[in-house]
Amino acid sequence: MTLLLDGQKVQGKNLKVTANLRIESGDMSGQTSNTDKAHKGFKPKTLAVSLMIPFVDKTQLTDLLRMAEATAGGGQLHLYRIVNDTAETFGVRQVEFSDGVSAREADTLKAWLVQFTLSERESNPEKVEGRRAGNKVDAQGAPGSAVGEGGAGNSDETSDNPALSGFEKVLGRVDKWLGGSEQT
Repeated sequence: MTLLLDGQKVQGKNLKVTANLRIESGDMSGQTSNTDKAHKGFKPKTLAVSLMIPFVDKTQLTDLLRMAEATAGGGQLHLYRIVNDTAETFGVRQVEFSDGVSAREADTLKAWLVQFTLSERESNPEKVEGRRAGNKVDAQGAPGSAVGEGGAGNSDETSDNPALSGFEKVLGRVDKWLGGSEQT
């Protein structure tokens, strides 16, 4: 199996690539035993890579670490074009290093066991979501007028408002009288 990032081969032995697609869902059952779930979308696909690099080939590990630490303009992680059969099968075209790179010494071999994760960027679902029109939000309204829209304290306005009950009209007059806006 081969793994190329921007045309540069990731060197090592026993290369294994594991692809993961995480599907987010939320439990809608509340406190019941209902099994309904809410689909919350597809998260970026990840590729977990493991390989072995012999101690005598330490430059291979150094090159891999340089690739992981590479940044683009603005300090963002470098975005790599990937060539790998597993990645192609999952539809992954562009990746960046994520979750770190680990290298531990093998117990019986004179080699490092290296693991790292590549996370998909600019996926097809992400592009589709970006092109999709946003949900239209309608302005909410309620009967009556907003606070502060009622004119200059016209007493007839409160008594003529058909939306108010008789008791509310009386309370409105008392309120205006106590506030000093109505003459007796």
